[in-house]
Amino acid sequence: MSHAASAPPDGPATAEKPSAADGESRFEEIPLETPVETSVEIRVGEPLHCARPAGFQHRMSVYSASRPFPGRAHFQGRVYNFLERPTGWRCFVYHFAVFLIVLACLILSVLSTIDQYQPLAHSALFWVEIVLVVFFGVEYVVRLWSAGCRSKYVGFWGRLRFARKPISIIDLIVVVASIIVLSVGSKGQVFATSAVRGVRFLQILRMLHVDRQGGTWRLLGSVVFIHRQELITTLYIGFLSLIFASYFVYLAEKNAVDGSGRTEFGNYADALWWGVVTVTTIGYGDKVPQTWIGKTIASCFSVFAISFFALPAGILGSGFALKVQQKQRQKHFNRQIPAAACLIQTCWRCFALESPDSATFKLFVKKRQATPSPSPFSPKPKKTVTCNVPPGVRVCMFVCVCVCVCVLRDSHRAAIRVLQRMRYFVAKKKFQQARKPYDVRDVIEQYSQGHLNLMVRIKELQRRCAAAGLPELSLRDVGLEETCKLHTDREAFEPISNPTLQEGARWCGGLDRVLLSGGSGV
Repeated sequence: MSHAASAPPDGPATAEKPSAADGESRFEEIPLETPVETSVEIRVGEPLHCARPAGFQHRMSVYSASRPFPGRAHFQGRVYNFLERPTGWRCFVYHFAVFLIVLACLILSVLSTIDQYQPLAHSALFWVEIVLVVFFGVEYVVRLWSAGCRSKYVGFWGRLRFARKPISIIDLIVVVASIIVLSVGSKGQVFATSAVRGVRFLQILRMLHVDRQGGTWRLLGSVVFIHRQELITTLYIGFLSLIFASYFVYLAEKNAVDGSGRTEFGNYADALWWGVVTVTTIGYGDKVPQTWIGKTIASCFSVFAISFFALPAGILGSGFALKVQQKQRQKHFNRQIPAAACLIQTCWRCFALESPDSATFKLFVKKRQATPSPSPFSPKPKKTVTCNVPPGVRVCMFVCVCVCVCVLRDSHRAAIRVLQRMRYFVAKKKFQQARKPYDVRDVIEQYSQGHLNLMVRIKELQRRCAAAGLPELSLRDVGLEETCKLHTDREAFEPISNPTLQEGARWCGGLDRVLLSGGSGV
């Protein structure tokens, strides 16, 4: 095959062998306009350029592969996301390692309370505390510096706003208190007894460092807020039951004496303590009713009060389950957003490509690459091929790469439209897959809505049949009687197949055409 191209009137043409990435460009044979013998010089690997005005400069495009070197703000944002918005396995490994270190310090603090391990735990805890103070101090400074990537934390007052966050205040308290404990409460390479007690409290505060985003507290708060009415009701009734049960048991047992001569319920406070221990199902057994009247009252009120004190656990459990299901539904819905955006984008491009002068064609044109300045380390110059083209010969431009919309032929534009329509159909299929029902309840709701729309359409068509003087058709005549079983009783739900609904829709469409034609087809 001859790799040659016709030269434009103002100079030689250059062409490049298309790469795999430029598979969307298509070219046809171009006839020579001038019937003279032409000598063409082709530089393999260089694109075909069209005439540009003097001083023309390309705009920076978001599609450009060249990106500026990441600067300070970019690095600052990456550090902030790594520390404050952890995503990915690297962030997980880092934060999990921090959690293990904090947990190890907490274990050492617990071992320091045991006489057998106290000397070893004190010395190990001293060095671990030094490492943790340095680590958390540096991390706090880095967090404060990286927060400047956000607009509300820029400058001195912005950093102060970041430092006023509750978790930042806890981090600062832990770091400062640890420094004080290390400098004041240590004797050589071990802690004093009073300093160890302070270290134990700091270890408990450090456990709050694990959940810096507060996701667990927000989840718990949202569940409690949603079910606040039920929780308030159960707690109020349970509290009333506790007060009445304790009071009546106190009245029945205030003069009762046990075998050792002591009075179990000498005051109302003892009765309240017994009530709390009983209704919360702890049952220490330190206070027990002695009389039969007291035992009867305790039995009746315990059954009633325990049931109400156990209700908040069930309410919170169901609330957490509903919250998890809601999050799963939200994830399923969020997956539809990119698919819908892609479908809208491809649909608009299909519409825009109908115009031959549309700027959308620029997306299918190879971008002009800047010519690098020659250097001693630059690669060898590309091979040049010169050939003579006889007059009247059609030349195939398979090695040309378009860098401008003006060189696109009608066949190129037609091929681009076909490719864009293929992308549209692919995006449509992906969107339909993303729209699939999430669970059985969504399927039931979808079928119910389809059944309702179909029945409304049938009723309207029956009314139009009666108005046009046509014989009224029943559901049995068109084979749609079984669709009436849909969702009449949710417990006796019978799923109706899609072909049935499709058949009903086809029947409705056919009847529409008959009515529009004046009933001639009946």
